[in-house]
Amino acid sequence: ELRPQLLDRFGLSCEITTPSEISLRVDIIKRRDAYDRDPQSFMSLWQEANQAEQNSIIAARKRLLKTKVSDQLHIRAAQLCVAAGTDGLRGELTLIRCMRALAALNGKKEATEADLIQIAPASLRHRLRRNPLDDSGSTV
Repeated sequence: ELRPQLLDRFGLSCEITTPSEISLRVDIIKRRDAYDRDPQSFMSLWQEANQAEQNSIIAARKRLLKTKVSDQLHIRAAQLCVAAGTDGLRGELTLIRCMRALAALNGKKEATEADLIQIAPASLRHRLRRNPLDDSGSTV
């Protein structure tokens, strides 16, 4: 558990959960077993997909500086952070950067409200104010 002022320095966060669906769990363990037995063969199976993702990211980086975020989306980002009770301005800055990056990755010239909605959880989840007494069991 990191202190809030340290968590705030992370741009994004993700929540990892163990899947409960049997077929998905089996697929994951089979892939891991295949990698453990022969890492080179496993990586060659995924080389084409990895290369396609890499090319997509390279193209997005070239579009990034030209990708726009409207004044209205700047306002929406600020409203969202105020409503979520985040401290400081890093939340808004991260939302704007992520909207721009997502739009560029999707080949768009301008970010949209849908981009904001998609990236908000990863950008803000770890910035939400928490009651410091929650972990202590106190109800004072």
